[in-house]
Amino acid sequence: MRRALALVAGVAAISATASPAVAQTPAAGLRAGAGQADITPPRTGYYLGGWTRADRLVEGQQTRLFAKAMVLEQGGRKVALVAVELFMVPGGLQQHVAEALADRGFSTGNVLISATHTHAGPGGFANYATLNTAAPNATMLFTDAKALGSLLNPVRADPQLYAFLVRQISAAIRQADDGLAPAVAGWGDEQLLGVTRNRSLEAHLANHGVQRRPGQGKVEDDPEGYGGTIDPEVDVLRVDQVVDGRRVPIGAWSQFADHGTVVKAEIRAYSGDHHAAAIRVFERTVREEADVPDDHPVVNVYGNGAEGDMSAGLDHTGPAGADEVGRAEAASMLRAWRRAGAAMTDDLPVDVRWTQTCFCGQWVEGGRVADRAYPGIPFLTGSEEGRGPLYDVTRQAWEGVKSPRTILAGHGHKAIVPVGSFPKSVPLMVVRVGDRMIASLPGEPTKESGARVKRDVLQATSPARVRKVVIAGLANEYINYITTPEEYDTQHYEGGSTMYGRLSLNLLRQSLTDLSSRLVRGQAAPPPRVYDAKRGVVPVGTPFPEGAAAGALLEDAPARVPRLGHATFSWQGGAFGADRPVGAAFVRAERRVGGGWEEVDSDLGLAMFWRTGKDGRYAARWEVPLDAPAGEYRLVVTATRYRLESSPFTVQPATSLTVAAAPAPPGAVAVRVAYPAARENVDLTARPDGVPEGEVTFTVAGEPRAVPITDGVAALRVPDGAPVAVATGAATDAHGNTNATELRLR
Repeated sequence: MRRALALVAGVAAISATASPAVAQTPAAGLRAGAGQADITPPRTGYYLGGWTRADRLVEGQQTRLFAKAMVLEQGGRKVALVAVELFMVPGGLQQHVAEALADRGFSTGNVLISATHTHAGPGGFANYATLNTAAPNATMLFTDAKALGSLLNPVRADPQLYAFLVRQISAAIRQADDGLAPAVAGWGDEQLLGVTRNRSLEAHLANHGVQRRPGQGKVEDDPEGYGGTIDPEVDVLRVDQVVDGRRVPIGAWSQFADHGTVVKAEIRAYSGDHHAAAIRVFERTVREEADVPDDHPVVNVYGNGAEGDMSAGLDHTGPAGADEVGRAEAASMLRAWRRAGAAMTDDLPVDVRWTQTCFCGQWVEGGRVADRAYPGIPFLTGSEEGRGPLYDVTRQAWEGVKSPRTILAGHGHKAIVPVGSFPKSVPLMVVRVGDRMIASLPGEPTKESGARVKRDVLQATSPARVRKVVIAGLANEYINYITTPEEYDTQHYEGGSTMYGRLSLNLLRQSLTDLSSRLVRGQAAPPPRVYDAKRGVVPVGTPFPEGAAAGALLEDAPARVPRLGHATFSWQGGAFGADRPVGAAFVRAERRVGGGWEEVDSDLGLAMFWRTGKDGRYAARWEVPLDAPAGEYRLVVTATRYRLESSPFTVQPATSLTVAAAPAPPGAVAVRVAYPAARENVDLTARPDGVPEGEVTFTVAGEPRAVPITDGVAALRVPDGAPVAVATGAATDAHGNTNATELRLR
């Protein structure tokens, strides 16, 4: 189901994008602020959280990881909406972040932290030790005593990493709170089709009474077809500050359901996956379109929604694939953001309710919920995008494997694996902003689980003029997956990873509906269960080391680099990536302009990649953009304690355009001109489907005929029988890149 994804192009700003004068915001109106902090650990060597394989350790960085925050305040009520580029949010960590901000009026009840669910962030920061366990492969079981010991006796959270994350996430919220100013806000939405598909289709179809064996389901089996198998909703809360009577955007809180599994475990580097591309493209475009000053924050607080079975990682792989997916998401978010610009107001309700709900065997729709957490066999084999070590050995996914009878109450026919410990109680939060209600879920809800929560909450709140419900998944705690009873009964990976049995969702639906109903009626939340999710973990750890005092050049940059090629540079520094500064660029690309150097890119963006290890040998590469001005460049390393520069190198036009015959009407010839396909796990950025504009010079019977390229195609009418060719260098794009291979058409 590969589908072409639309890339963000230069779109003319519509009237909603401008910053029209508005009435001065009264003191009682909305106030808002935005902030961010670098949460990329200044250390490699952690296993990749999400993939949780002990043989997939971090060796470098493809993109930075960030915490993004938006604080809203109105009528004495305050709420922090936060997204972190991690695979999950432990409940104890959320509690520690809230406590660090108590002096500012924050608590566990008004800080909503949602994970993007990138699988290329660090592991090892969970309050529950089971979630710090990375599965060893078969060889490691016999050769690595540490890996085996960790499997049998899960380790506590790494104190350095845990304290670092609490400190940096708190800093993002603090920055947003410091920047509170009069503001206006509004919602926009879009639908994004063709990017994701349901990776557990047969389990999803069970919701419609359609029974199919694993691998036998078809999207046509869903009553609504493909659109019914995914969650296509893109919801964007746009927020603009009011500065001297004019609107200045500070960004948005955005939601779309999509697993963070495009960048696979083989990359072995920190990466925000497709979220990183969506965030950066959105922020850059908003800043440019609205002419936001450089010192004014613009953030895209993009977490995740009902993504349990939603994935772009089935059809896209590697950094370039993540860039492609993220740009499509950003394009949809930007359309929603522009639409929201026409309905901005400072007079919209902002309110929040929070409680703590226990899986304690209480009655819910369908019976009693389980009071003990257990995984099933499919939990051990991983998902379709990247199976685990057990699958490597058995070549079996173990999906659909069930017990012939119920072993434990509430768990149905799950083939129980009696391992691990998981949160017994979970926080739930609903946030009203204007006519939308945000409902949190403490794990990975499937598309249909999210739909049922949306339906119930909307039914309870629509009399109070709530128009739509938005899911914040992976929020404030992590209990793995959340499936419908029908999906659970199929015992695919998601059902096998639903820890509290087949009625888990029904308890969460019941609690969220009650919480939402209380909010719109102005009633207090039900008393929360007293529960300490910290598990004895404290945010106290020795700071990460500052790295080497000096660096030494090992291999200089090449003398010439073509566009779309890689400028490389290596040096000797400190072990395990400790040389990288937090919150500042580590590796920069600079271009000579006049008598000085101007920064054009850095490892804070999407086109840098560096690796290192325990030996402290670093290797970096920068992917030169297809439109980079030709000229002299250099790479600069700015570590915590030293600085290195490569020798200057020349960026040249690429000669890698491809020219192929295209369909043409009688009496004409046509060619399609394209950029080279991105190489999986090598190239870092997406390329357009075709060269959007440029020129092709055909040679017709020995005579040159220049024709413009339109949407990747150049066509020309030619005499019958005349020989036609496109010579080397005869096809060029708007930036002067050319083809290196001749094409003879006839």
